Amino acid sequence: MSDEQTLANERRRLRPLLPASTPGLPLAATGTAGARVRTVQLGSACEACRTRKSKATANADVLDLLRNLPEAEALSVLKKIRSGADVGTVVSHVRDGNLLLQMALEPESRFRYSFPYRSELPEDIVANNLYLDSFIYEASSLYSSAPAENARTASVQDGSLTHFARRSIEDYHCVYLKPFHSAQLIEPLLADARVSVWTTVCDDDALMRDLLGVWFRCEYQVSAAFQKDYFLEDLASGRQDFCSSLLVNAVLAYSCVCYPRFSDRSEYWKPQTLHYRFLAEAKRLWELEAMEPRITTIQAGIIFNVIHNLCGLDEIGQPYRIHAVALAQSLGLLDGSSPQGSLRMQNAYAYTAWTLYNWESIVAFSFVIRPLLREPPKWPLPDPASDLAWYGEFWVKYPLRHSLTPASFGQVFRARSQFRVIMNDYSQAACSPTSKPTHGEANQFRARLDSWFAGLPKPLLPRFIVLPGHLQLHMHYHYLLLTIHEPLREMIFPNEWPSPQQIVTEASKHLQTLLRLYFLRHGFEAMDIFLIVPLMLLGDECICALAKQTAQPGTIISPRQLEALRSTLILVAQGLYQQRRSHYLAEALFRVVRGRMHPAEAALLKNAMALDEQDGAADAAQQKRAMAQPVRSHWPVRVVRDRQGLDEQVLKKLVDSYAHLNIE
Repeated sequence: MSDEQTLANERRRLRPLLPASTPGLPLAATGTAGARVRTVQLGSACEACRTRKSKATANADVLDLLRNLPEAEALSVLKKIRSGADVGTVVSHVRDGNLLLQMALEPESRFRYSFPYRSELPEDIVANNLYLDSFIYEASSLYSSAPAENARTASVQDGSLTHFARRSIEDYHCVYLKPFHSAQLIEPLLADARVSVWTTVCDDDALMRDLLGVWFRCEYQVSAAFQKDYFLEDLASGRQDFCSSLLVNAVLAYSCVCYPRFSDRSEYWKPQTLHYRFLAEAKRLWELEAMEPRITTIQAGIIFNVIHNLCGLDEIGQPYRIHAVALAQSLGLLDGSSPQGSLRMQNAYAYTAWTLYNWESIVAFSFVIRPLLREPPKWPLPDPASDLAWYGEFWVKYPLRHSLTPASFGQVFRARSQFRVIMNDYSQAACSPTSKPTHGEANQFRARLDSWFAGLPKPLLPRFIVLPGHLQLHMHYHYLLLTIHEPLREMIFPNEWPSPQQIVTEASKHLQTLLRLYFLRHGFEAMDIFLIVPLMLLGDECICALAKQTAQPGTIISPRQLEALRSTLILVAQGLYQQRRSHYLAEALFRVVRGRMHPAEAALLKNAMALDEQDGAADAAQQKRAMAQPVRSHWPVRVVRDRQGLDEQVLKKLVDSYAHLNIE
């Protein structure tokens, strides 16, 4: 029986039970991994007092109750005593018999992931690191009150928390203490939507709403292929301006790989899975509708491209991207001319123009090709502070919180779009058939990036970033800096500071810091396709550094440096191992990294991940099935210093070389 059938049967068979509603307990001074029920702590009296049944015992215990119980329960105890109830009976009732009260107490929900090999940060990345002067690092380090106190001070002194003015400081603090995947998307437009109207694959509306909710929370921002509010409004109402069966089926196929309750979600080749069936239906509809220039068809083309990249089949997925660009050009989508229709239609055209340009820019940069779209859209990007509705905000609810938290999506989309303009221009220069960027051009690109970085809105400054989308934006900034200057690293430029080598070293340090902060706060289990970029970049850097010691006997790595490299490499391998549960691309990358490891690091990896025999057997069986699937990917997984050696660095070649190696 498939995961989807099991979930459907459970939904029909079980009656949902809701927890009791009680006021929240204050967070404990320290946190541990996982949810934990906080029980009432009662003082115990001496044996002599128990023997004499002294009133002192009951008085002490009831005082302890009033001190430790939540306010509402403490008031209830006090009222019972004032009404004449025996103090000893009340204490006994709470301590020994009131199990419902114990169950209603809110569990400890704060969470901090632990590094798999060494718990401390490598010394090389600690000094002069702007990301270690951040709320996310302070909160992830000790769960102290420092982030909240600092937040209060900052908000008073420089107004830096005005974006969160409608939330209490406690709710603001909450985002730094809980992983984003623990939050639930709150979207009224999705709550009662009949998704089954748009697809013939599944009739379980509750399941499909769950799928879309998870996807919007964790993967929508990867491409942001359509304006969320317009899509959901038409989905719920049945309009076809910004919603179509083609687009809905494509999004549902993508959603399946994000849904953690589907244990086989990465096995895209299995016909019995919902992912396979949604994708097959979407492809059928694409064949019927692809020639008609529609905004939803353009958006579906982007989604198809992402899905095939996730499967390690970008050779097959690239035609969808190319056709989406052709449809957009036939509609004049990027030239800024207003389509006939409402303001809603104009906004949807503008949004889709920017999202297509953004996606084309990141694909061109990632695959080291010239972008098909070489000028940004003529449509202006509005300021989210004055026109947040243009972007469509996301609101999530964290466990044990009654208020909603915004994801700052408008600020992220606008900043990312401005960043992608620089990335697009660099790709054009780097992929020119006649030349490559000079040292002077590299400095010009760095100056533009520095200006962009200095102009980030306050929620996206290093001090305040916390959500995956925030961290991804900063990772790509340092990745682009590193890529621009890596080809110049061996050159000497007298009297220049910082030198290309210094820029590359700093960018790598900050990239590693951001990856570690991401892991400490959010972990690597939740689906996030952007994670594979820094994971592979840092993994390749560690493997090359360790290999240099073996290949060049004169190279000396100190024990401290060796442990730092191993710590990062094992963290990278764990990230890919956990992401492979969601998509096959991570499976292929994990096999490449593991196959390139030396026996010493491979043994450390096996011990650090602590797989038992049953897990190991299941893992081996899954890998055997997965290795039968082809990898048709031209993604270069390393920083490209010279285009002449590009073909040897693409994933397809690396999988052929390393993925089948046995490290046991």
